[in-house]
Amino acid sequence: MERFDHARSFVLTGIIRHLRSRKIDYEFTHRVWYLELDLDEIPLVTQKIYFFSDKRPNVLRFKSSDHFTPNAQSLATALRTRLEERGWDITGWRIALVTYPRVFGFVFNPVSFYLCRDSEGELRHVIAEVNNTHGERELYDFDRDASMPDSEYRSKAEKRMYVSPFIGAARYELNMFDEPSQLRISISEWEGEERTLFAHMDLMRDALTNKRILKVLVREPFVTLKTIILIGWHAWRLRRHGLKWERHVSRKR
Repeated sequence: MERFDHARSFVLTGIIRHLRSRKIDYEFTHRVWYLELDLDEIPLVTQKIYFFSDKRPNVLRFKSSDHFTPNAQSLATALRTRLEERGWDITGWRIALVTYPRVFGFVFNPVSFYLCRDSEGELRHVIAEVNNTHGERELYDFDRDASMPDSEYRSKAEKRMYVSPFIGAARYELNMFDEPSQLRISISEWEGEERTLFAHMDLMRDALTNKRILKVLVREPFVTLKTIILIGWHAWRLRRHGLKWERHVSRKR
């Protein structure tokens, strides 16, 4: 039996909370919304949702080129190739992308998540796509910790890309609860044995409908622009608190 017995794309609404605990205690919470798009279902979504397109400008637009698309592949093909190269038998698998679409033409995704589920709807693998404000991108494969219960997905990965000007070498620890009506994602960033940053997303799944899209747009019409503004605002406040600023070193994308 499939985990979701209806369309596999959703609107996610909720909050994101950041807690910084190394050298300074600094915390904030913001209201957010995302789309969870089944990569094979995007043509259906473009037909179903008046405000959403993939090949022409619209209020909401999904562009594969905003994500991991090497060698001009489609996003779905690129992800499946990546999974197969890592040794997965992906027969019957579906891949859902949790992300911001372009909203009124603008997008910035600090992190998007690819939720890779098998034919039974079980979450088998997670890929995090991290972007920084310097136009660089890195993909992190989070292999599930097999010792954890089925209801909880835990994993870790070494940080490989400059993101925050206040954090150097570190590792990520991911904790995810993927439930039919709710998605909770926590990421802890560790420098050595000290946790520097804890980020938590608590999101409710709702059917992807025109009515629901209109509701979130009325409430948060510029969510992607707000994201990049808040990144700068919080960075400025942290620097005002005296945190050391680590300069960015350019790298090829």
